[in-house]
Formats: sequence, structure tokens, C-alpha cells
Amino acid sequence: MISAVAINSWITVAIMTFGLITNMIVYVTARKLNSMRSSFGIITKNQAICNILMCVLFLIFVGPLQLTPFKLPHDYTRFVGTVSMIIYEIAAQLNFFNSLNRFCAVYMIFLYDRIFSNFNTYFLRNVAIFVSVAMCVTFYEILGCYLYLDPDYWIFTFPEDDERCNDLTWYCDFIFNMSLVISTMILNLLAAYKARKLHRMVSDTTGVRMSKEQRQREINFIRQSFFQGLSMSVALIFYRITAPLISDKILLFLDASLWAFMLAIEGGIILLSNQELLLAVRKKRAHIVDIRSGNIDNYIVHHTSTHGPETSHTAKF
Repeated sequence: MISAVAINSWITVAIMTFGLITNMIVYVTARKLNSMRSSFGIITKNQAICNILMCVLFLIFVGPLQLTPFKLPHDYTRFVGTVSMIIYEIAAQLNFFNSLNRFCAVYMIFLYDRIFSNFNTYFLRNVAIFVSVAMCVTFYEILGCYLYLDPDYWIFTFPEDDERCNDLTWYCDFIFNMSLVISTMILNLLAAYKARKLHRMVSDTTGVRMSKEQRQREINFIRQSFFQGLSMSVALIFYRITAPLISDKILLFLDASLWAFMLAIEGGIILLSNQELLLAVRKKRAHIVDIRSGNIDNYIVHHTSTHGPETSHTAKF
């Protein structure tokens, strides 16, 4: 009979491999789309990078260790725990900035380009990195509330018998991140409401309808941001509230690791919620099939008519 640890390991490898592939597809595709060179696209690409890093961390550390009897001491596993929390915190803050981006796009139309210029967007990304590193190093290393890998259940957990750490992680981890995701959801709902109202107002007052492509792109952006925020809120609730009630090793592992697994699944969420990205992936796949099947002339004609002549671009992360 297959042990619970082996099942957990294969679950880790399967989810993180899926996440690695889908998030790499998101990142590569977003770099090639003109519409994703905006501030929203910059944040999305950096979110994909965070998700990729989390997948790699679990694939090279957690998954392999679950299949071996070797148990690392806490002094080693805690560093991986701190790094994983830094990645998670950056992703959570970037998710909030994406929602704020959509909110400003519909409520502050004339100031949007100034607020979310490329320079300001990169500045916000750097702020997220700085805050996450400073917060996690301070709480989980300097103050000694280590996030270690439990050798029996193979989940990252804080010391249970330390009241100081329990209080610290409750306010600085759960409350802080829950506030972020709730704010993210509120901003997304307000942005969706305003976007729908704005589109109707423009149509009724001027008789000029936004192009179907432009309207769909705005909906894609809001939908993507909404479902990303929803996934992170679900993961937080499960991790903090339901995990202590579960005794089964496999279910506990899934529940307590959901915060990391959700970052992996975000690649699929982005592709499914943003139809423009998904369509670009399908077109790319169709082009590859045409080339392999020998329809090279059709591919060249279609690629030239769709994208124009090739030019060299220098793209940032």
C-alpha cells in the first residue's frame, strides 16, 4: 500500500509541475502581447515569476524530501520556509496592486496613466519586494518565529507552543494577508461595477460604443484580478481555520499547503480568466502545428498579417 508521505509527494510534484508549466506559459505569452506591456501586464508578469519561484522551491525541496527517510533539522528547513513566505507575501501584494490598477483605470481615468506609469509600477513592485523581505526576515528569523517543515506531516508550520509566535503570526501573517485579499476583492467588485456602468454611459451619451476587443480586454483584466484574489482568500481561510480540525495526513497536507499550491494554480486561473492570453496561446499552438505539418507558407502569411513585420524589442520584467 502506498504511504501517505508518498501520496503527498506525488501530489506536490503534480501540482507544482502543472504550476511551473502554466505560469511559464503566462509569462512568455504576456511578454509578447502589446496589451500586456502596460502596468497591468508588468504586475501580471511579476506575479508569474513569483509563482514560478514557489513551484521550483517545492519541486526541488519539499517533493524530493517526502520520498526519502532523511529528515533535515529545523535550522535548515526554516530558511526554505522564510523564502517561501517572502515569495508569497510579494505575490499577495502584487495581487492587491493589480486590483488597485483596475480600480484606478475606471475611477480615475484621466489620472490613471500618471498614477500607474511604468516607472511607478516598477517602484510599487520594488516596494512589495522590500516590505516582504523586511517583514519576513524580522518576524520569522530575527524574532525567532521559525516557519519550519514538520517531518511527520511535511507541512510548513510555526511553533505551536509559543504564545508569542502565535500572536505574532495571527496579526502579522493572517490578519495582514486577509486584509490584503479582502481589499483586493472589494476593489475588484467596485471596478467591475464601475466598468459596466461606464461602458453603458459612454454608449448612451455619445452613441459611440467601445470596440468589442477593448471592452473584452477590460473585462478580462478585471476577471483575472478577481479570481486571483478569490483563490488567495480561499487558501488563507483553509490554512488558518480548517487545518487545525483535520487529522488525516493527506487531507491535512493538502489543506495546510493550499497557500503555496494556489500560487501554482494561479497560472491556470490567469489563462482561463484572461481570454486574450488564452487565445494567444492557442494561436501559438496552431502556428506550431502548421509548421510541423508542412504548412509553412500559411504560417508566414498569417503571422505577418497578424503581427506585422518582425522588429526587435527590449522588454523588461
